Amino acid sequence: MKESDDISQAKMVLLAIYRVSQMVGNRIPFEDLVVQAWKDYPDQFSLRNHPEHPDSYRVYNRIYTTLITERWLVSLRKQVYRLTDKGIEIARELESRSSVKEEKIKINNLTRDEEEFFNHAIKSRALATWKQNKKVDLIDYDARLFFQFSTGTPIRERKRKLENAQDAIQKALALELPEAVNLNDLFQFFIKKFPSLFEES
Repeated sequence: MKESDDISQAKMVLLAIYRVSQMVGNRIPFEDLVVQAWKDYPDQFSLRNHPEHPDSYRVYNRIYTTLITERWLVSLRKQVYRLTDKGIEIARELESRSSVKEEKIKINNLTRDEEEFFNHAIKSRALATWKQNKKVDLIDYDARLFFQFSTGTPIRERKRKLENAQDAIQKALALELPEAVNLNDLFQFFIKKFPSLFEES
């Protein structure tokens, strides 16, 4: 589901202003906020027969029918605006909800096994050690914990877990999930340093 399915056009414009103001309520020329609204919500703010161009009237209409009357926005002079404290507060909440929803949608693109690995891996001691630039402290025990197998786990099962981890990390990279790059670097380090963990003895 797209963000634009859930919020009104007025709130889309509010969010666009919030983003273009660098989230601190700077003064914004009308042209800048029109372009931002169009980039963020092209299905809502494009000209009907020319989607390559923004529809400034729709943005203007939302500003004067809702944003200013609700005191989310003030007009400083001709075609220059600034968010009020109330507008910033509402926009910040909308942005936060949007980010959380986006993260959930991204996570849902992983299979259950991949999601379980990802959630385990980002909390692992191995990743914490890696991020502290202490890779010399990582041993085969850390690798086994990272991939979730023991010394008694058959090679076939170890390889399955390795493939699941690789698939999860590659999807996480494509989805730009938090820690995906660090996880990939750690993954590559482990398989190069401890290849015997995945080979028949």
